[in-house]
Amino acid sequence: MKLLLCALLLAGATFAFRTQSTGVKGKLVCGNKPAVGVQLKLFDEDNGPDPDDVLDQKETDNEGNFLLSGSSMELTPIDPELRIIHDCLDHGNPCQREWVIRIPSKYITNGPEVKEVMDLGVLNLEIELDNESRSCAQ
Repeated sequence: MKLLLCALLLAGATFAFRTQSTGVKGKLVCGNKPAVGVQLKLFDEDNGPDPDDVLDQKETDNEGNFLLSGSSMELTPIDPELRIIHDCLDHGNPCQREWVIRIPSKYITNGPEVKEVMDLGVLNLEIELDNESRSCAQ
């Protein structure tokens, strides 16, 4: 009986996890030039002992354009964020500037396929954000 109860609890917990997906696109520039080869990472930011999940990672193309999407199985809603790691106006600092942009919950889809991609439009990386940090990991 205990074995059956444990099996039922485990099965219930398995079904409680659900696949959620998100996506983001845009174009990056540094001044009036396309920001080519900028590293982008789409994460599900997790608190506590569970490490952040990388949903997708890419670099901008020759025009500065990007499109990232991905999914994760979670019990609670995912907390997606885009991390942009760049050298635009870094003033000779050996570490790269890192921006973190939170993706609103309206762009989270239940299931593995993204239904609505967040469009950031054109972002000029010359802007200095109050909360930006530095990334020395290449």
